[in-house]
Formats: sequence, structure tokens, C-alpha cells
Amino acid sequence: MSTSITVRRYLDKQDVQYSIIHCPVDAQGRWQGDTGGISPFRVARAMILKDISGMIMAILPITHRLKLDALNRQLHRKLVPAEERDYRGVFAGCSPGILPALGEAYNFETVIDDSLLDQDFVYVASGNAGELVRITGQDFQLLHSNAWYGNTFSQISEQRAAQQDAKQKAETRQAEKETDVEEVDIAPPVTSMRQRVERITQLPAMPTLAQKIIQLNANPYAHAEDLAKLVEKDPSLSAQIVRYAQSPFYAYQGKVASVRQAISRVLGYDMVMNISLGVAAARPFKVPPEGPLGLNAFWHNATYSAALTQALCNKVPREKRPRPGTAYLAGLLHNFGFLLLGHLFPKEFMVLQRAIDKEPETPVVELEKRLIGSTHMEMGAWLMEAWNMPKEIIVAQQEHHNPAYDGLHANYVHVVILADRLLKGLDMGDAESDELPADLLDSIGLNTEQVAKVLECTVESREELDTMARQLVA
Repeated sequence: MSTSITVRRYLDKQDVQYSIIHCPVDAQGRWQGDTGGISPFRVARAMILKDISGMIMAILPITHRLKLDALNRQLHRKLVPAEERDYRGVFAGCSPGILPALGEAYNFETVIDDSLLDQDFVYVASGNAGELVRITGQDFQLLHSNAWYGNTFSQISEQRAAQQDAKQKAETRQAEKETDVEEVDIAPPVTSMRQRVERITQLPAMPTLAQKIIQLNANPYAHAEDLAKLVEKDPSLSAQIVRYAQSPFYAYQGKVASVRQAISRVLGYDMVMNISLGVAAARPFKVPPEGPLGLNAFWHNATYSAALTQALCNKVPREKRPRPGTAYLAGLLHNFGFLLLGHLFPKEFMVLQRAIDKEPETPVVELEKRLIGSTHMEMGAWLMEAWNMPKEIIVAQQEHHNPAYDGLHANYVHVVILADRLLKGLDMGDAESDELPADLLDSIGLNTEQVAKVLECTVESREELDTMARQLVA
């Protein structure tokens, strides 16, 4: 039997390039010998679940097992595994037991483990035993643009976890040997990183959810209900928004049980829009959690910077005031270049992290130029441009270490710089100094007393902000 007609017709209709890979995998996705160099974390398997509302397809890597109770809690359903007779007719063109992980091709409501979003390529069953279809990770996302994504309803199997842990430890040891800071006495040529960046033919694709949020933000007729429906398609993001709204930082006394309530009662449309965009945009990036630039530090600094940036905006005179929602997003994402560096160039990222630990008094930008030949500002702006993000966000990426900047959208740049310098006084972030130049304050119409009051209020909310940062990492 050849590749399923349904699969071939669907991929051809969607104008997706694909290739057929022959490999020894049985109907349950178990390897029957040599994997042929394909990472099992890239191989997607489908499971059909059902309840009184109908059937859905759950897609997860073959390395993972489904946590059905967690999925039911997120979807507010009572799903159980469907029996083969329930869906046999749908997959009539496939070999027995073979379920191609392409939910929309078979008109299934679909939920997907978002670890598959991290892959350059994804492999799905073709419909024929021992045969996989290879498509790009970006195309896999586009083919499932209406799917729900999450990361709490599946778990890597214990055997795979042990194998992966051993592999990561071996890779870390090797990388440490190759990139020991003690051996990096001579900086690479400044152009080397730029040349490597330029040789990359494709940037990480903006996640489908982030694209839809941007489209919604550009729609003048969109309203809170539209945003709630979009966010609720992603159970993991929905849970984060609800937890965020319940934080004591917002001092809401009632109960928040849904995204709709988070929008209408606590956070507001712009805040939910920008939090959702920031979280969705960061998902594809594989960065270690630990270290001064790791994922934990990134979200900790981003949370404080965003809150402080927005609070400062509210004190800026109306004629100079940036839009608070956009300023919040600028503060949240301004160090996004670190994520891109860690994702594309993990060895250089490790070198930089270790250098920061060794030379904490040396400005991060100086270390970047010396060790890498490029900066997180350049890389962040490059990515934001490729993603067609708002100009205010791009400029904030590029110039947030340049207090002398006086070009387009300078008010956004200056309020982010001010927030970073205030956080430096709390031993956070990567600002060169905690000094507040008079010219910087004058440019946005603030004085030291106003700024000190804003910082004081932020420090009083430190426990709540720490909790919010941990929720964003989760």
C-alpha cells in the first residue's frame, strides 16, 4: 500500500513540500531497529480520544505519553481513548493501526504537544507501515493553525527521559571542553558571527498563535470576545493568563475562572494581548533555564521590566507618553536577542554565560562584542524585523542600551532604558549603570522623585512579580 491518498492530496492542496522516509517503525511508533538518524522527538504520533461531544486527535512525540487527566482538566471534557471501530472508517486508506498525525486532513479537532514546535522537521505517519512523511516544522504549524497547543498534558517516558538526560549531560561536558572561557583569550573576528547569521537561510518561524494575535491586534473591529476565543484555543496559555490575573499584584478580590474574566475584570484587552504575544513568541526557543541569561533569568527580568516600563509610562506627561500596552510589550521582549542567540548558537551562548559569571562587572554588551562579535540588540532587532513586529518593538530591541538615541519612537526606548537602570539598582538585568542621566529623564518629562516612587511601588510588589515570572517560565 502506498502513502495514504488523503495525506498526499491534503499536503498537495496545502502546497506543502514533503518527502517520504522509509524507516522501521511499527503501528505504535516503536523503533524496530536502526532509526536512520531521525530523532524520535521529531516523530509525531496521533491518538484518537472521544467523549459525548465527539472525537479529537491528540498529537505528541513518540517519546511522550499522554496525561489524559491533565488534558481533560484543561479542556473541561471527559475524554477517553476511542476504540478502533470508532474511527476505522476515517482512516480507511491507511494500513491497519496507522494514524497520520494530521488532524485537519481528517477533520479532527486537534490538540498538539508544543514540544513539536521546537523541531526543524516533523515526521508523521504516511498511512503505510514503516513509512514516514517529513515536513518542515513551520509547515507542520501552518497545517495545524486551528489546533490547541499545550505542554502539560503529555510527559516524556521514563526511559526516554533517562536517555535524553544522559545525552544532554554528555553534550554539555563536550561543549564545556570546547568552549572553556579560560581558553577564549582572543576574540573571534567581529564579522564572524554576522557572517554566520547571514548564512542562516531561515529564521525561527513566528508561532502560528503569535501571528494570529498580531493579526487580531491590527483589526480595528476586534473585541475582547475575539481575543478570549483565540487565547482559549491554547490551554497552556489560557492557564497562564488566568493565573496572572489572580496574582495579588493586581489586587483583584474576586475569583478569575476564565480568560474572558481576566480581560474584563482585571487585566484589560491590551494587557492580555501583549502578555499572550510575548509568551507565544518565546515558545519556539530552546534555551537552558539556568544561568545569568537562561530562561529563568530572562522571564524574571522581562516581568519586572514590563511592569516597571508600564508604570513609568503612566507618569509620563500625556504629550510624550508612549502607549502603555506597547511599552509593556517593549519591556517584556527587549532582551529577546538573548533567546535567539541561545537557540541558534548554543556554544557561543554558553561562552557568554560563563564570561558573565566570571566578569560580573564587565558590561554584557562589551562581553558580547569581544566574544561573539554581535550583540543581543542586533539579533533581537533582526528577528523582530523578520517577524514584522511593530516598529516601536524593533527600535526598543535595537537601541535599549543607547540613552543618547533621539530618533523615531525614542520615548519607548528611553522608558525601557530607564526601567533597566532602575532594575540595575536592584541587581537585576544587564544595564551598564544604575545612574539616571538628567537628559534621559527630561526626554520623557519625569523627575527623580517620580521615578523613585514608581520603583518603590514595584519593590513592594516583588513577591507577586516573582510569582508571575515563575508562571511565565512554567
